[in-house]
Amino acid sequence: MSGKEKQKTIAEVVCGALSGVIMILCVLAYLIVGFTVGVWHPYWLIIVGGGLFTAIMNIVAGLVKDVKQIKANENKKDE
Repeated sequence: MSGKEKQKTIAEVVCGALSGVIMILCVLAYLIVGFTVGVWHPYWLIIVGGGLFTAIMNIVAGLVKDVKQIKANENKKDE
């Protein structure tokens, strides 16, 4: 691995996997509702909601990671 490539943390890998699973479940839910109820138009919001949820999840995970890194840097300064 070159110096420019960054190794992913466990949290990043888990968030990526969860994002994929959530979006697949949203598409499946949309298709099931569309085929069983027969109404497609308003239910596309399921996919938009899944995208928003995964975006929020990734933002929160990034914030938690940054806060942990800041705290670790502060602890190193105190030593």
